[in-house]
Amino acid sequence: MTDIMWNSEIYENAAEARTRTMEGASPANVADPRQLRNTLGNFATGVTVLTYQSGDAFFGVTVNSFTSVSMEPPLVLVSLTRRSRALTYLLERPFAINVLGDDQLQTALQFAGQPKDGHPIEWVTDDGAPRINGSLAYFQCTPWAGYDGGDHILVLGRVQTYGQKDETKPLLFYRGKWGSLAADVPDNS
Repeated sequence: MTDIMWNSEIYENAAEARTRTMEGASPANVADPRQLRNTLGNFATGVTVLTYQSGDAFFGVTVNSFTSVSMEPPLVLVSLTRRSRALTYLLERPFAINVLGDDQLQTALQFAGQPKDGHPIEWVTDDGAPRINGSLAYFQCTPWAGYDGGDHILVLGRVQTYGQKDETKPLLFYRGKWGSLAADVPDNS
């Protein structure tokens, strides 16, 4: 249990709560996977490429379902479809999660199965899993656990090393399209 004290004044009292409907929102049938996917697409995500080594070759897969899980021990999570070829390797060998910058769209496409001719990947090989040079951030991990996530498997990795580039902005994915952060808005206060 934590020692966090919640300030109850910032939460609506359940006894006073009223059901509200969102203007312009129409309820959808949960059984419609396309509509559910479209609705989930309203949550902008960063873009990562999960990389690993098999034999003498380096491989990767573009993943936008990534999150931190724990600081002690340091754990992160990625979600991969059960059909992913990478899944076979991830629970038995080190892997890296490369957070892509807004200048790495071609790298994201390369590992999403849409490679462009003439787009070389520059690898960094050190003591951990292979990683992509120039990424906004990286986390080199060892497998921690895998969990059933319906049609996906949730893979937890224990972070061994990590790093970041401060001058780069993230590549984003929103409503099925690639994007980047808006320009910084000046503070008018």
